[in-house]
Amino acid sequence: MKKSLSIISLIILSNSSFAQESKVISLDIEKFCTKDKLVIGGDEFIVKDEGFCEKLKKIKEENQQVDVDFIKDIDKTFLDIEKVGVIDFSCSTLNSEEVSAKKKSDDKWKFRFYASHSFTTYYDTDIKFRSTRYNVDVKDYTWTERGSRDFFKFEKLFLTKGNNPFQIIDEPSNKFVASLEKNGHKFFLSAFHPKFYQEDQTKYMKGTIDGVEVDGVYDINKPFDGYNQEPGEMELVRNQNTGGEMIFEVGYGHRFKLLEGKAGNLVYTPSVGVGVTTGSNFTVIIQEGKWWDFNDYKENYRVQGYGGTVSNKIEYTIPSGRFGIFYENNLGFYKQKHGFLDGTQEYDLKFMGNNIGLVFLLNKSKKKIKAKD
Repeated sequence: MKKSLSIISLIILSNSSFAQESKVISLDIEKFCTKDKLVIGGDEFIVKDEGFCEKLKKIKEENQQVDVDFIKDIDKTFLDIEKVGVIDFSCSTLNSEEVSAKKKSDDKWKFRFYASHSFTTYYDTDIKFRSTRYNVDVKDYTWTERGSRDFFKFEKLFLTKGNNPFQIIDEPSNKFVASLEKNGHKFFLSAFHPKFYQEDQTKYMKGTIDGVEVDGVYDINKPFDGYNQEPGEMELVRNQNTGGEMIFEVGYGHRFKLLEGKAGNLVYTPSVGVGVTTGSNFTVIIQEGKWWDFNDYKENYRVQGYGGTVSNKIEYTIPSGRFGIFYENNLGFYKQKHGFLDGTQEYDLKFMGNNIGLVFLLNKSKKKIKAKD
């Protein structure tokens, strides 16, 4: 059985700071491994071996015969040295079949699956409400994430209704990604489940409500004051996108390996995605001239808008790469136009998602290296 070795590096060090030049060096490895000093081109070097010769010796003892084609001309750049220098032969020796197997592994398509919990911040946005009763523009309208994170209080897990950690599948916001990767290139399909709704707020608005002109700062939903609704009051009790709300995207990213070793792998992946939002908005409003009588509107499930995200992800996986954890930051922008009462509402959905979750490599092939006789 023969084994081929490949030399990773040959570094020639010196105290000299003269200019660099390229030379071809032909070394007799057998002599190199038996001497403390070596002469190249009339110059004397001190040999500093850091494990190469010992590895070569073991391979020869195991196999009796070694393919030493790698001994031939080694072309490296080194300093124009003085008479005494140091050869630091700190090269790694790898079985060529292992190197080949690793390259083939990099060339294979890999399928990964990401599942995460998302903490999402929504930025204020101008919004246009249009219906038979409302024709009004609101400045810096606020969307709020529906958190519902009580099930993350460990002292209450399973003991109180609604405190179930498996609710991460649906509550409150989450993101799932399936990706195909090869040679660092990553193509993905993502499904993000945002949940956002209106809380009580006071904003500047301009337009008409029930035929009354408004231009100023008003309550979106005026607190109960003991009297019936006055003409021109907004009285929007509920406006929410929580039921079945989804953002579907396709995108591209590139994986950069930061660390790789026995302790595991650390990878950074910037990416961009484009997609659509879907859902069914739900609104509740007080009837005109009433206080306790309401009208509610729930639109059919539909495409609501289009846009994209820019993401940055850092992930750690165990050495085999089969399992890991990750953090991802998403900055998203979507143009939204969907239901509002018997009309529409239009706004820019701007958000930042911070996702923490798990990653699984689903199709990692086992490395097979067959010995040759």
